Amino acid sequence: IKGKVNHLFINKDDFTIISNNCWGTFIYKKYGLSYGSPFINLMFFAPDYIDFLENFSLDKLQKLTFIDQKDSKYKNELIKLGIFNGDYPVGLLDGKYEMHFLHYRSEEDARDKWFRRLERVNPEKLIFKFSDGDNFEPEMAKRFDALSFKNKVLFTASEFPGLKSAVTLEKFRGTSRVHDEWKNSSQEFNVAKFINTIHENENIQ
Repeated sequence: IKGKVNHLFINKDDFTIISNNCWGTFIYKKYGLSYGSPFINLMFFAPDYIDFLENFSLDKLQKLTFIDQKDSKYKNELIKLGIFNGDYPVGLLDGKYEMHFLHYRSEEDARDKWFRRLERVNPEKLIFKFSDGDNFEPEMAKRFDALSFKNKVLFTASEFPGLKSAVTLEKFRGTSRVHDEWKNSSQEFNVAKFINTIHENENIQ
């Protein structure tokens, strides 16, 4: 019911969210929408994510393979986070960009849902979201802001003056990173307005 009510406040429902974590998952749920993106219930570490965006192409989304969790380049970080347990699949896009399918039971489950949702991608209405956790470095903010994508937002705990895409969340000011930005950004970021003013992307192949 909440989704149907929230849906009244947006003027489009055919957008695709590319996100480094579950932000997109919760935005689709908030507005009662089907997942219009394969980037659902998964996470990237920041170095892989920004590299992926800088080399983004729709063709790369078709190139999904999997590796054993023990072979992840982020093994030490997984241990620190307490999720190095082999209970979820780790994917690779284009053989190099790691995706951690945290909420999937198996490679088969992750692969099936990825390609089903990939069919719903709208290349003309892409939203790119980033946030400052999981091995994020300050220089990545400038790299993200420099991307040519028209619809992008970066949630941070620190200010980045002059960066148009950066949104500093007051709740986390003075800390190392933001958390659960899908529910902790309403004071600073109007999601409905952002969706309603999406600009069509051009020349994304």
